[in-house]
Amino acid sequence: MAHNGKSFGSVVGGLERAVDSRRRLLIAVAANVPTVLLFGWHEAVVDAGVLAWAQWGFLLLYGVVLALAMGGLKGKGERSQFLKITRPEQVLTVLGVGFFWWGAGEAVAAGLLLMVHVVRLYLRVAQSKVPPGLVFVGSFVALIGVGTLALKLPAATPAGRPIGLLDAMFTITSAISQTGLVVRPTGEGFTRFGQVIILVWIQVGALGVIVFGALLATVIGRSFGLRATQTIAEGTEQGWAGQLSLQKLVTFIILITHGVELIGAAAFYFGWPETWAGMPADMVTAGDRMYHAVFFSVSSFCNAGFATTDGSMAGLRMHWTPHVVIVPLIIFGSIGFPVLDNIRKVAWARLRGIRVRHGSLVRLNLNTKIILATTTTAYVVGFVVILLGELTQADVPLGTALLDAHFMNINRTSGFNTIEVSEMGLLSRLGLIFLMFLGGSPGSVAGGIKMMVFAVLALTVWSTLRGRSETTAFGRTLPDALVRKCAALIVLALGVCMGTTGVLAATEDSMTLGPLLFESVSAFGTTGLSMGITAELSPAGKGAIMFAMFVGRVGIFAVLAALLSMRTQRRATYHYPTEDVVVY
Repeated sequence: MAHNGKSFGSVVGGLERAVDSRRRLLIAVAANVPTVLLFGWHEAVVDAGVLAWAQWGFLLLYGVVLALAMGGLKGKGERSQFLKITRPEQVLTVLGVGFFWWGAGEAVAAGLLLMVHVVRLYLRVAQSKVPPGLVFVGSFVALIGVGTLALKLPAATPAGRPIGLLDAMFTITSAISQTGLVVRPTGEGFTRFGQVIILVWIQVGALGVIVFGALLATVIGRSFGLRATQTIAEGTEQGWAGQLSLQKLVTFIILITHGVELIGAAAFYFGWPETWAGMPADMVTAGDRMYHAVFFSVSSFCNAGFATTDGSMAGLRMHWTPHVVIVPLIIFGSIGFPVLDNIRKVAWARLRGIRVRHGSLVRLNLNTKIILATTTTAYVVGFVVILLGELTQADVPLGTALLDAHFMNINRTSGFNTIEVSEMGLLSRLGLIFLMFLGGSPGSVAGGIKMMVFAVLALTVWSTLRGRSETTAFGRTLPDALVRKCAALIVLALGVCMGTTGVLAATEDSMTLGPLLFESVSAFGTTGLSMGITAELSPAGKGAIMFAMFVGRVGIFAVLAALLSMRTQRRATYHYPTEDVVVY
């Protein structure tokens, strides 16, 4: 509920100006410096005890400043509002000061305290007149910057093997876009600290900055204004408006994501063999095994393709875990949260014997039907093409070819592989290029043009061939405006892929066109499959791939958000004369 009829943003804005929260923000930033100094270097820069006491002192100072700010307010009403708004700060400050005997507790409290301020800053921007698409893009840019600096910390990479600024930015961009293209192996090129940074950025990028913002805003402020609600809803690609619907959406996404990832981690932990070729070198104890299981589960569900093993899944090519665990995780992540939510509602209603709710029939909606039909068709076609390529051009036994066709086909949205792409047949690689360009479903963690966009254009072609003037599917007519948007998105996507390939062709003149085209489509589709040229690219080439990864994850989303934000279409009050042109 809003506070006294006002949105969270307006209440915070008025009170925070009165007490000047920037002072507390600076103290929160300072309270996190000891954490960076303690964990960011291989050897302690400052004595750990000194850092712990310094952090405790900053947290105590924060509490004093917070108390003085409250004391400066006049009237019970203002104090009551201030106490409600700053409740998370009060709790975290008390816990942080109380954890004087436990350095890790202080660090967590200081980190969460800073996060509170970051979320409030995000809400102010979302509540402002900044276009929703720009808020979404800017959030990813900011996260890439912070993640790059985090990977530049000495403790993120092995001693004596620091990572360059461009390579750190490339890795973080690949992580936050769930691409999986790497310039150095994740397992041996980064320490456990660096791998955790990559994993966090994978998770945040997959769920979306705005989903996390909505979740934390709900916890911190309980409510936010209409414009912030619109920005958050549009950034998640759902068209769901309203505070209640948004909270349901965020809750469902968080629960399904972490629930599936937990199941996947357990399956990896108990399903992996004791040893295999290429297994992580540091997987010694049960704790190590659990860590890598969690890493693979998150990377699989998020369709990221980052692997701490040597050679991705090549060492488990004939084992059941890649095909039985990774494949379902990828499907859950790429099918789309709207589809999963619709299936959940229908299944739950069927179990309870409910067929009509609120006067409407409980059924799979048109979006779910089209996505399921298109995804199934793409799988069958991709499976056949890759299988033929492996059997006729790669000289692979039938049993192995069947497994490869199944696994690599599903990995059109992820970067895991059981066989080197460069060893696959030309037909198989061509099939992968097409599948990577298609990508996953709208509202999922996958990239590409999206299955729905391809389905709408394919249905339009089919309707045209049948002599129909409308695009139809499952007894429904699709709006012409939707067809035009899908056509525009495909043209834009082709432009990005061809433009990226053109840049690579100009900068990487020692390489052939095939690997460059494959790399470009893989980057835009946020897939992560490669023919082994990523680390060999020039700085200009890496920059082009980073741009393609960023646009593949953010650009199309931002365009959709901008289109959906047009609540009132501006229609022309005049029309030009109609005249035909020659098209065939």
